[in-house]
Amino acid sequence: MNVNRSSTTERILTANASPSWGGWAAFIRLGIAVVGVLILIVSFALRDHIGTVLWSTAAAIGGLMVIAWLVHFLVERRMRQPLQDLALVLEKMTEGRFDMPLPATTAVAYPGLAEALAKMSMLVAGRMRHIKTERDQLRIVIDSLAEGVIAVDSDQRIILAGGAACRMFGLTEGTALGRPIWELIRNPQLQEWITTALKQPAPIHGEMQIHTPKTRILAMSVARLAGKPAPGGVIVAHDITEIRRLEKVRQEFVANASHELKTPITSIRAYVETLLNGAIDDVDHRMGFLNTIDEQAGRLDATVQDLLTLAHFEADDANPAPVPTDIALVALRCKEHHRPAADRKSVTVTLCPPEAPVVVTIGDEALDTVLSNLVDNAIKYTPEEGSVTVSWYAEESQGVIVVEDTGIGIPQKHLDRIFERFYRVDRGRSRDQGGTGLGLAIVKHMVQSAGGQIEISSTVGRGTTFTLRLQLAPSS
Repeated sequence: MNVNRSSTTERILTANASPSWGGWAAFIRLGIAVVGVLILIVSFALRDHIGTVLWSTAAAIGGLMVIAWLVHFLVERRMRQPLQDLALVLEKMTEGRFDMPLPATTAVAYPGLAEALAKMSMLVAGRMRHIKTERDQLRIVIDSLAEGVIAVDSDQRIILAGGAACRMFGLTEGTALGRPIWELIRNPQLQEWITTALKQPAPIHGEMQIHTPKTRILAMSVARLAGKPAPGGVIVAHDITEIRRLEKVRQEFVANASHELKTPITSIRAYVETLLNGAIDDVDHRMGFLNTIDEQAGRLDATVQDLLTLAHFEADDANPAPVPTDIALVALRCKEHHRPAADRKSVTVTLCPPEAPVVVTIGDEALDTVLSNLVDNAIKYTPEEGSVTVSWYAEESQGVIVVEDTGIGIPQKHLDRIFERFYRVDRGRSRDQGGTGLGLAIVKHMVQSAGGQIEISSTVGRGTTFTLRLQLAPSS
C-alpha cells in the first residue's frame, strides 16, 4: 500500500533505516576504532624500544578508543530500535490506525516522547471520530430530504449526491462520484445554469423537465459554494410534478364548474326574457317555457348541492365516526327507489345477497348515497332490456360490494380520470341524462372517507363493474 508519510516520519525512517556502518558518521566511528587498534598494536610491538611511561600511555589511549567505540556501538544499537518502533507507529497513524499500542522499548527509552505521542494519538483519534460522526449525520440529513441535493467541484464533477437526487435523475452514487454532471444528466438548460452560477454570487432558479424514467417537473436552484475562486456549486431539485398536476386539475375544475353553472343560468335567463317580452300571454307556449325554466333550475340546484356535498367530504373534519351499516337494508331501499327509472327502460335490477348479513363501517346515509349514484349511473347508461346486478359479500376483514351492468361501457383511456369532478366521457350524452358530472367524485370521496377503496373495470359494449371495499364492523 502506498502511504503519504509525514516529513517527521520520513526523516526518522531515513535516519534509522540505513545500515549501521553506512554514511560518514559510521565511517568516522570505524576510523576511531581502527586507529585505537593500531595504536595498541604499535605500542605492543615497540614496547622494548620505548619507555615504560610512553608505552603505558599509548596502550591506554588505544584501549580507551576501542572501549569508547564498543560503548558507542552498544548504546546506538539500543537507541535505534525504539526509534524504529516509533517510526512504525507514526506510519500506521498516517494510515488512520490510531489504536496501535506504543512498543515497550520506546516507552522505556523515551518516556516523555511516548506520553506526548499517546496524548496526540488520542486527540487525533477523537477528532477523526467527531468528523466521521458529523459526516454520517450530514449524509443521513441529505438522504432524508425530499429535495434532491447534488454538489459539484469547480470542474463540475459530482462530489456528493443525495438519495432523492439519485432517484430523480436515475443515478447511482457509487458510480456517479467523480464524474462530470453533464455526462450523467444530459440537460442543456441545467448545464447552462451550473456554468452561470459558478461565475456569479446570486443563485439561479428555474423549472425543467426530465424523463428518467418518467416525465417529471423539477424546480431547480443552483448556487456556487463560498470562496474565491468558488470551489464548486450545489444543485437542489424539488419535484413539483404533483403540484403542477393539481394546478391543472384546479384550472379545469374552475372552467368546468363555471360552464356547468353558466349553462342552466343562461337558459333560464333566455326563457325569462322571452316571457317578459310577451310570451307570458302565449297560452300555447308559456307552460313549456316555465317547465324548461323549472328543469334548468332543478339542474342548477342539483349541481350546487353536489358541490356542497363534495366540499363537505373533502374538508379535514368531515370524517364522521364509523357507524355499522347492514348492506342488505341499504341495497333493498336503493332498488325500490330506482324501480320507476328501471321500469321505464325495462332494465332489470337484481340483488345478490350472501347467506350471512354483511355489516360495514360507513354509515347508512353515506352508503345510500354511494349505491344510489352507482345504480343510477348503471340504469342511465344501460340500453333497454339490460340488467344491473348488485352483489355483496365478506372477504377477510372487508365487506365487498359489486355493482355490475350490461351497459355501453367506458373506453380504457377514460378510466384513470373517471372519478374527477365534472369529467364526462360523453358530455352531450351525460347532460341529456341529467347528470351533474360530480356523482362519481362524491362516491370516491365518501368511500375513502370511510377508509375504503373503489375500483372500476369496463369493456366497451359489454358493461362496467364498480367494486367497493369497506371495513367490516367489529360485530361482523
